[in-house]
Amino acid sequence: MSEQTSDFYEFGRFRVKSDERVLLRGEDLVPLTPKAFDILLTLLENDGRIVNKDDLMKKVWPNTFVEEGNLTQNVSLLRKALGESANGPQFIETVPRRGYRFVAPVNRGAENGQGHLVETAAKLPTNAQKTEPGIKAARSISDSGLRTFLSRRLPAVALTLVILVIAVAGIAYLSTRNKAGASPSAIQSIAVLPFVDDSVDGDAEFLDDEIAASLVNSLTKLPKLRVVPRSVMVTYKGRNVDPRQVGQELNVRAVVTGRVHRRGDTISIQADLIDLDSVSQIWGQHYERRLSDILLVQEEISRDIFENLRLKLNVEEQKQLEGYRLYLKGRNAWNKRTREGMQQGIDFFQQAINADPNYAAAYAGLADCYNMQVIYGVDSPRDGFPKAKAAAVRALEIDETLAEAHTSLAFIKFRWDRDRVEAEREFLLAIKHKATYAPAHQWYSSYLVALERFDEAIAEATRTQELEPLSSTASAHLGWIYYLSGQNDRAIEQGTKILELDPNAFPALRYRGLAYEQKGMYREAIGDFQKGVKLSGSPLILALLGHAYAASGQKAAAQNVISELRDLQERLYVSPYTIAAIYAGLGEKDQAFKWLDKAEEERDIWLMNLKVDPVFKTLRSDPRFPDLLVRTRLRP
Repeated sequence: MSEQTSDFYEFGRFRVKSDERVLLRGEDLVPLTPKAFDILLTLLENDGRIVNKDDLMKKVWPNTFVEEGNLTQNVSLLRKALGESANGPQFIETVPRRGYRFVAPVNRGAENGQGHLVETAAKLPTNAQKTEPGIKAARSISDSGLRTFLSRRLPAVALTLVILVIAVAGIAYLSTRNKAGASPSAIQSIAVLPFVDDSVDGDAEFLDDEIAASLVNSLTKLPKLRVVPRSVMVTYKGRNVDPRQVGQELNVRAVVTGRVHRRGDTISIQADLIDLDSVSQIWGQHYERRLSDILLVQEEISRDIFENLRLKLNVEEQKQLEGYRLYLKGRNAWNKRTREGMQQGIDFFQQAINADPNYAAAYAGLADCYNMQVIYGVDSPRDGFPKAKAAAVRALEIDETLAEAHTSLAFIKFRWDRDRVEAEREFLLAIKHKATYAPAHQWYSSYLVALERFDEAIAEATRTQELEPLSSTASAHLGWIYYLSGQNDRAIEQGTKILELDPNAFPALRYRGLAYEQKGMYREAIGDFQKGVKLSGSPLILALLGHAYAASGQKAAAQNVISELRDLQERLYVSPYTIAAIYAGLGEKDQAFKWLDKAEEERDIWLMNLKVDPVFKTLRSDPRFPDLLVRTRLRP
């Protein structure tokens, strides 16, 4: 029967055991992420040869699209683990515009099941011998002396030497196994300690709580893993606690610790996974992202932690986990509120459904993307809302308690079906099932403000911001509600706070520009709308710019915008309501009502704001106005 062997690589003070996937510095285990280890192994296998970046990415991330930045980040982590300095490559060389090369001398070999050296590559030193541990110590005796000694006492010592060699080899083998941590068991219980805030801004505490809470939610999606609830972990907040104490008190095998630092719209996160059995760091990684990508970084951290937990999943469990990852990516794309982001969201949600056809939340995500495509002019109401409704209904068929789906359906009931009673019932069901779901409060506030229930609308919009303090969309929405409630100064203040953190948050530009316009600050309004058009390319923002031109007396510029919008109609949906607004600003009432009638025929979503939208205040005294309110079911 052939003896099993395991390959290893040695360079400098390091040894890599490829079968066990460990990197040792002397006898100490060096923690590496799975991807960093794959990169190291690939470079060692191609010792001295340049490995092209594309080839390296395909090897490390097979059948997955990743950006080159992921490779660069992992190479940087690998270099830090190897202790490379800025004075030049000691182990890994960057070859500009091509890839990477391992430049240090590498010894290759193999060990048998007893830890004995059985094979060496040509690069090993020439005096390397196939000898067992223990025999090397005996070489302090001269070869001639040893031969004389053995010749005289061979019968008596032969058995003793064999026993001695076996004993020493066995001790070395067991010691190596324990120190190297070979064949570690899967971690099946974990707790996420409250993240520590390193920011000078004391108001950023919510950031730590949001990240830790989202990480707990993500980890609970992993099968075969017991995750301590967030409600239990908050008792450790602000305490300098020993992780081993946490493990004993909560009976968990591992803990996640983290530190967060915020600089403007950028966040830096250091996360570490600690095995409490061996009191050692299994994994640690630094992440630096924009606040707008907070969902993605949470997904990255949970994914990296999962890869280091060594859980064994069956095919169905792997599909569910992959579906959840795709769902998070879809939500992150949807949150950007751009045409490209919404299409990416649809793609990710559809991939999640393909991975798990009964994934109700992914159907709700699809519905939300279709809804937003109508709002931003990618689709007409007639094309977009039926798709959104079908996706929301399908989600509720799978899970009738899903708040996300009730929220999507409520939006459609109000904006498309114009069923105020059913819309409010769906909003309240969503909040009942998941009171912490921010979009439910956000869109419910839009419903309330359209019906002139201003105080309730502001309360719901404020709750939205409290639930998603990191979201510029949620914060900007409060500015929108302030604007429609006639509180323009508060709307401007809200928009300005957001834009100080994220100058490219175009929803904030939209709402602040509207409030500026109502205060007669036309230059500021036009500036916000012009930037919003560049950022979003949305015909909605372009129409707001046209109205600002009209209201400020720049009639020629307003007419030019109307011409642009009519040209856009050939490839995008342009809301008749927004064209009516420009004509209202120009004082052309007949044209304004003509386009409002067209909006009513098409069931334009913005028509539901007609009672409270300040841009149409000059039309309210016209007898055609109350008739339009009745036809849109905004008035009995």
